[in-house]
Amino acid sequence: MKRNCDYIPLSKKPLILVLCQVRISPREQMAKYVPEIQEEFLRHGYPNFNAGKIQQVQFGPDKIETSSQDRWEFSNKEGSTNIILLKDSFVLQTTAYVKFEDFAKELKLASSIILSKTEHDKFGRLLRIGLRYVDLIQPRAGEDFRYYLRPGLHGLSDDIFKPETGRVQLECAGQTDVDGNVGTMVVRIAQNNQGMDLPPDLVGSAPKRAKRVEKNELVTFVDIDHYLEGDFEPQAELIEKNTYLLHDQIIKTFHNYVITEEAVEAWR
Repeated sequence: MKRNCDYIPLSKKPLILVLCQVRISPREQMAKYVPEIQEEFLRHGYPNFNAGKIQQVQFGPDKIETSSQDRWEFSNKEGSTNIILLKDSFVLQTTAYVKFEDFAKELKLASSIILSKTEHDKFGRLLRIGLRYVDLIQPRAGEDFRYYLRPGLHGLSDDIFKPETGRVQLECAGQTDVDGNVGTMVVRIAQNNQGMDLPPDLVGSAPKRAKRVEKNELVTFVDIDHYLEGDFEPQAELIEKNTYLLHDQIIKTFHNYVITEEAVEAWR
């Protein structure tokens, strides 16, 4: 596979996390496949293993219901890349991203192992393929976040609020064309000064990463989520193909519609 977008290397990468989630038809007996999956990941550079549970909350009209689900995590020796497996999905995520081609290679490997060992390649289906990029804007001295974002993503004027209290929370969403399939792209701009280096929903399961944010430092996240939903053949090659297509539109959106040319120069 080849990308269909420009490759713009940045020495001061704003990128902090990349993940791909693949939803599959559920396997209630997923646990019985885990030993073979673990052995295979061990042979391919993922020696660390952790089994646990995640808590899920469902809001009904009259009550709130909680449940738990088994969760298995496989990570590389540095802890910077992990694969999380649930009964109905798996996620590859990394904080040591270098280039998409490398990430796509690892995704194809993880997909091949999971689909074959769980027999999804024979009996299952793919229901969702989603790619998510999270970038972190930390302005240099004398700048603010508006220097890095295009007009329309700046929020209201600071004059409206008390000094240093204004925060931007924006979300833009719409459909995309992904090789004839209908995709969905969501672009979020969010700020905080609580010392958080990732959006709240990603903090708990994210791989290890170097500390980049100090408490009381105002930072801005550019969080782009691009995904396909449907009923697809359970093939690792299909996952690879579609993640390339999802990736290309994310990169074009980021450079052509979200960040400024000045931002690129600041990060080169």
